[in-house]
Amino acid sequence: MSLLDLSLKYKYRSDNEKLYKDFYEKCLRESVKYDRAAGYFTSESLKLIAQGLEFFLYNGGRVRIIANPHLTKQDIDAIAHGYQAKKDVIERKLLKELEITAKNIEEDTLNILAWLIYEDKLEIKIAFTENNALYHEKFGLFKDIEDNVILFSGSANETVGGISENFEKIDVFLPPHDTHRIDAAVEDFEKLWNDQTNGLIIKEMNERLKDYILTYRKSTLPPIRDVKLKGPKPHDYQKKAIKKFTENNWNGILEMATGTGKTITSLLAMQSYREKNGRVFCVIFAPFKHLVDQWKEECSKFNIEFPLLCYESTAKWKNELANVVRNFNLGISDFEVVITTYDTAMNPLFYEQIAKLQSNSFLIADECHYMGASGFRNLPYTSIEARLGLSATPDRWWDETGTHFLKDYFNGVVYEYTLDQAILANKLTPYKYHPEVIDLTDSEMQKYMKLTRQIIQYFNSKNKDEEHLSVLNRRRAKILSKAEQKIPRLIELLEEKGIETISHSIVYCADGQVNEITRLLDSLGLKVHKFDSTVPNKQRKEILKRFATGDIQVLVAIKCLDEGVDVPSTKTAYFLSSTSNPREFVQRRGRILRTYDGKVLAEIYDFIVLPKDTDDSSFTSVARKELPRFAEFANSSITPSHAKNTILPYISPYNLNHLMDMKPWDVYYAMKEEYENYD
Repeated sequence: MSLLDLSLKYKYRSDNEKLYKDFYEKCLRESVKYDRAAGYFTSESLKLIAQGLEFFLYNGGRVRIIANPHLTKQDIDAIAHGYQAKKDVIERKLLKELEITAKNIEEDTLNILAWLIYEDKLEIKIAFTENNALYHEKFGLFKDIEDNVILFSGSANETVGGISENFEKIDVFLPPHDTHRIDAAVEDFEKLWNDQTNGLIIKEMNERLKDYILTYRKSTLPPIRDVKLKGPKPHDYQKKAIKKFTENNWNGILEMATGTGKTITSLLAMQSYREKNGRVFCVIFAPFKHLVDQWKEECSKFNIEFPLLCYESTAKWKNELANVVRNFNLGISDFEVVITTYDTAMNPLFYEQIAKLQSNSFLIADECHYMGASGFRNLPYTSIEARLGLSATPDRWWDETGTHFLKDYFNGVVYEYTLDQAILANKLTPYKYHPEVIDLTDSEMQKYMKLTRQIIQYFNSKNKDEEHLSVLNRRRAKILSKAEQKIPRLIELLEEKGIETISHSIVYCADGQVNEITRLLDSLGLKVHKFDSTVPNKQRKEILKRFATGDIQVLVAIKCLDEGVDVPSTKTAYFLSSTSNPREFVQRRGRILRTYDGKVLAEIYDFIVLPKDTDDSSFTSVARKELPRFAEFANSSITPSHAKNTILPYISPYNLNHLMDMKPWDVYYAMKEEYENYD
């Protein structure tokens, strides 16, 4: 038989299988080589795999293990004994007569360990980190006589707890489908073994090293809950945010500018909670499916290798979610991370399980304004103890009920970090702001004013329906976002820049315009690609990669780049379409201002509708919709005077100069008061 004849599963988990019996022992029987990067290692683990190890050694098998220096004193002595026997006659004689059987492996573990080292059947090297952190990597490779190699990776250490007592999970990768992963792991291990891995120092075991390792050893092997999560070091402003959150009884919203590291801050906060309480069940809400995968990647920076992802078909996660909740409540596991979408969070199969958590639950709500929606207000998430909301703009536009619910649930905003602060601290890129004034046609102006009258009347009706009011607002906003003169002005700007010089540019357009604008830009000779909901997730990474390298000059987008998709290489953005809701344009600006190698300045071209030759009331109505965005963008740019001088001639005749400094929420409250007083 070979490894490929074993009918191995792609996943082994403690609730369904015994790792040592169903996986390790089976693989050892058919292998001649076993390479293991184990984090923790103890000789006691040999007892559990004794039968498989007997076959493995009979087949001429060889083991290589890389572990961190937290070994027991007995194991250190046994390892040193084995290496000493290679040059010491007396030590060698003590080991020579050992018989390798499963029974002896179980009963005489330490001597067997020393013998394996003496016979060159087992080599152990110790991994030291250059920054005195913990080497905690965990993967392994089995190879059989036919050169078939399988890879496994997961939470288990090479200890009794790791492969028997703890609640663990490993993923298995098999040829030919996973050959690329296996080859990469083989290369990684060889680099480790030959001390060619950045950030690590790999040492062979010897007498001199033995004494040094003993200084690392604690009286007992630290349980997993005492092992600190790795992760990026927090900036000072992130430390302040976590402190405010902690002081607010582990509750609060972090109102931090897009691009300033809200995700990392939240995971650092969760890490602090775990260190204080010893255990945590963390639930993460994300707006979209692709952001669930991004959160998974961010979690890996904190040594969280296998979070449970709950989205799409309930059959994929229903039973596993029930298991992790049960095991956490029983104390079988001390640390679980579940990531889901807001859509799934409203599924009874999900929230009824989360409601069963008995203690130490922690919620991270990414773009937490979604939780203010009416569908969330009666769900049983009140049982979660620690609640952390993340948003650059937590207040809900024209939804005060949702805003009040949100702030009540999270117990208020506890920390703010503005875009101006981030730019000043070099966390975001400075930018130039170019307002481009666009006129409305007579037909567009008439439609706009008709909808304005309907909105005012409906706002004050006794049977006001917020959803219908929202529909009217969207219809009116659509007139501004699709103003006919915007596209011709975009073409002029691009031609003025010079087609061949354009790079790393994004055009934000209105719904239904992506294909039209993409075709137009292509006809100009630009290398352009659309980026909307019709582009499959699998293609998006490749498109963004080509955009970063300059192979694609321009991306044409609607909303897909608004939340969660990082395009830090962007240098220029054209805002053809933008609603008056600050959440949209603030997030877009934040993504454009992310730092990137070689990027020292960004530019924003904002298409602002200000109709000519119209009455005061009509002009003021439009200006109040458009100028709050101008005020937000202009005042934080490096060109505020130039921007204001561009707008001033259009608004001075209407005595609206004050609007140049009124930001979105200032205008919102003024308009709300006016509507309420409308007769």
